[in-house]
Order: sequence, then C-alpha cells, then structure tokens
Amino acid sequence: MRRLVRPVRRNAWPPVSRLAVLGLGIAGWGCGPTEVLVGDAPGVARVVAGVLGAPYELALPDTISAGPAGATLLGAPVGIAGFEDGSFYLADRVRRRVGFVSADGRLSWPVGRGVLCTLGGAPSVLPSEVCLGGPAGLALAPDGTLLIADAGAHRVFRYDPVADRVLLVLGTGAAGVAVEGQPGAGSPTDQPVAVAQGPDGAVYVAEARNGRVVRVGADGLVRLVAGTGDAGDVGDGGPARDARLANPAGLAWSGDTLYVADAGNHRIRRVIRDSIFSYAGVGAAGFRGDGRGVGEALFRSPGALAAVGSLLLVADRGNLRVRIIRVGPDSIDTFGGTGASEPGPDQLEIGRTALAGPAGLAAAGRAVFVSDSGGFVVRRVVR
Repeated sequence: MRRLVRPVRRNAWPPVSRLAVLGLGIAGWGCGPTEVLVGDAPGVARVVAGVLGAPYELALPDTISAGPAGATLLGAPVGIAGFEDGSFYLADRVRRRVGFVSADGRLSWPVGRGVLCTLGGAPSVLPSEVCLGGPAGLALAPDGTLLIADAGAHRVFRYDPVADRVLLVLGTGAAGVAVEGQPGAGSPTDQPVAVAQGPDGAVYVAEARNGRVVRVGADGLVRLVAGTGDAGDVGDGGPARDARLANPAGLAWSGDTLYVADAGNHRIRRVIRDSIFSYAGVGAAGFRGDGRGVGEALFRSPGALAAVGSLLLVADRGNLRVRIIRVGPDSIDTFGGTGASEPGPDQLEIGRTALAGPAGLAAAGRAVFVSDSGGFVVRRVVR
C-alpha cells in the first residue's frame, strides 16, 4: 500500500534545540533516502488530525462523514498505526471508531459504527457496522491488514482494507481469561490494550486486567507468552510465563525481542526466547534518566511503544512525555513533551511541544506519530 511522497535531497537540519535533535535520534533512523512530507518542517510537530484543544462532544446519533482531518473533532485519539508517506490509522476511544487519514489529509472512518450501537458477539457485518466498545491499540501487519485491540469490548480484530472485512482474532465480547490451546475467536480476554504481530506471524496481545501477554498463532490457538495473571514484579531472568506483570500496556517487536511496557511496575521489560528481563526503569514512579543509561531511568505508567531500527519510543504517560531509547548503547532521552499538562501549540519543535496525554505511538520510515489524547489531536514529526 504505497502513497504519494515527495523525495528531496539530503540536507542539513534547520537550527533546532539540542533537546529536539536528541529526541529525533538522527543517527538511529537507519538508511535509505530522506523523505520530507509535504507541509512538514523537519523536527517540528504538526497537528495532522483533530482540532487542538477542542473535544468531540457526545451526540446521538453520531453522524459521520469523510472530511478534512484537521477540521474533524476527535474524542480521545489513542492507538496509531502509520505509513511512511504520512497517512495513518487512528483509534478514537470516545467515538468508538477507527479512522484513516490519507496522505492528502482526508479522514474517513472504515471501522466501527460509532457510539450508538449494542455490543454483541463476533462481527458478521461490514467493518463500518461493527460495534466497537473502545478501540485502543493498533498495529499494522506486513500483509497490510490492521490489528485492532478493542479494550472496551474485550476483543481483538483484524481489518482487511482490500477485502473490506473484519475478522475476530481473540475474545467473546465479555471479560474473562482464555484457556491455552483453545481457539482465540471464542476465547475471552480482559481489556486488551495493545497488539502487535510478531516475526512468527502470530498476534501478540497485552491484556491489561489479566496481567498477561498472550499470542494467537497461525493455527488460531491461544498460548501464554508472559505473566501468570497475578499482579507483581518478579521473574526477571527466568521463564516469561512464570513472571508477574502489573497492567501491561504496550508492545513492540524489534528483531527477536518483544518489548513490554509494564505500566504498573513503571518499567520496560523484554522477552527474548521465552525468558523475561527488566530493561528500562528501576520499578518506581518518577522522572529521571535523560542522558543516562536505561537502568537508571524512572518512568510513570509507561504505555504505548514503537520500535524503528535501533530506537524504541515510549509513551511515558504519567510524565506527559515521549521518551526515546537507543538500544545497544541503552541510553535514554526525551523525544517530546515538557511535563506541562496544557497542550502545546501546533508547529513547534517536538522537544518543546507540551503533550497533554501521549496515548499512542507509531513510527514508519522517518515519520513519527503521537496521539495527544489530552489535546484531542494527532501530531506528526519527520526529519
């Protein structure tokens, strides 16, 4: 699925603050031609969906139509999945829909009927008629399909935009705990908030209230990956299945490593070949670590994760910041957010842009997307 981009010659960055340069991690973005999206100044956060500071007010019926993304009110933009050309999917928890913003800035709503619907079992209608209870995490699969974690209705879907259909991956619509070895479609889950497709082709799901990470393989069966279901912060260095997590809230794959945002323990953990290790954070809430090693960092309820090359982006929700980790050197800095709760203005350097509620992250090529839920907008940064 390719969309129009405008190639430009590689040139120097404009003068920006040291914080903004650190946040974008120039050296870590990998190779390939530099692409600057039309209308985006390098290193600057631009609002690409929603009206800054203006929330969608619940109205019934929730009438909806396609239109300019920058003129459409959003209720609570959370999950994001983006493309290199600047287009992206967004999950709006309040509007209970998944939208798509094209490269030319037009917003449509391919999945979800909206707020006026009754939750039921497996969908048997068009994607636009599926009743979502509160879509949260999104993730793109290599085949171009979109994974949707519907936390509010305890289900995980796969949306195929080519066939225009939605398939149930996990869940029944009621909260519960899936039994290993059972088909995912028809097995319960409880508040799935993050989703990712692994290199093995399986769908990985962070179950917030179950305190686990599970996978649904190509055979459609559920397997436990990490967490016993009992909240805690033990198990590092041992089997991931025997570890305890507390409110896992974000997932990201990088090579053969699965990163997990263990929100209740204020740390990032990683699963490598079925073993789990503490990676970033000391296990206490706070804000510390910029310019230091990840083992000294403090987070406050980390959520969404996004991996690109040797970089790992973390939505440090309680600190109203997005942090960036350089894997290998294992150093950490602030990418965006100042800690101020009033959302920053449009088209300001990302390092100086206040984020009122960083809820979702996506990275594609040289574009980074941040859903600023407290500001009711989605922001995009490119180099």
